[in-house]
Amino acid sequence: MVSTLKRHHAPAVGFVNERGISEAPDVEERRAILRIWVRAGLDLGNHTYSHADLNQLSIEAFEREIEKGETSIGPLMREAGKPLAFFRFPYNHTGDTKDKHTAIQNYLWKRGYALAACTIDSEDFKFERAYGVMLAKHDVQSERKLKAAYLEYTSAEIDYYAVLHRQVFGREIPQVMLLHANRLNAAVLEDVLTMFEKKGYQFVSLAEAQTDQAFATPETYVSKWGPMWGYRWASVRGVKVDGTKEAEPPAWVTQYGR
Repeated sequence: MVSTLKRHHAPAVGFVNERGISEAPDVEERRAILRIWVRAGLDLGNHTYSHADLNQLSIEAFEREIEKGETSIGPLMREAGKPLAFFRFPYNHTGDTKDKHTAIQNYLWKRGYALAACTIDSEDFKFERAYGVMLAKHDVQSERKLKAAYLEYTSAEIDYYAVLHRQVFGREIPQVMLLHANRLNAAVLEDVLTMFEKKGYQFVSLAEAQTDQAFATPETYVSKWGPMWGYRWASVRGVKVDGTKEAEPPAWVTQYGR
């Protein structure tokens, strides 16, 4: 994934759950992998210690998750001469009550974090689950079919959210795509990045993307759900959008191997 991102000059931020590093028996090997990422000029961000759900925790407990999430990535970013600049909420749950939402927002600001928004979701985790079963079964035919379906769905989602943002803001805005570091994306990332290029996109850093005025829309969306930011911005701006028009992954993908 690192070599593919570099080949396309595509900046990326890898959001890390520290538990997957520090509680692993090969902790130093895993930190070495993160160091490869950073030395390639890519950034790391905080995704909490244990992929914690703010909806399920107190404000104080979630603050501890943020602090513990810095254990590996903080030193690695300092080693690279960069600040630890971005935080992303697990499940995109930014607070199911106004008090939680505001308290954590203020806490992140005090620790020097910017909130990382995401505007395109390809639901890659659903495809990855099925893909893992296919790999285990050596079902090569289904693997090929799934990769094609994933790319088709990703293309449709890119276009869908472009239309959604034009509806909300009356213009094109920068896009931030949520992708997981998994086996499927490792296999097809070349195709995904090429897809963006063929649609006329150019790649910029998350920091540059979020300088667009759309990302300065007041962060007042409070819900137990974690939708993409286009839906949040529509709610804050009082724009009615029809989320039922967004496609879902093919049923055969979500049902495969169950």
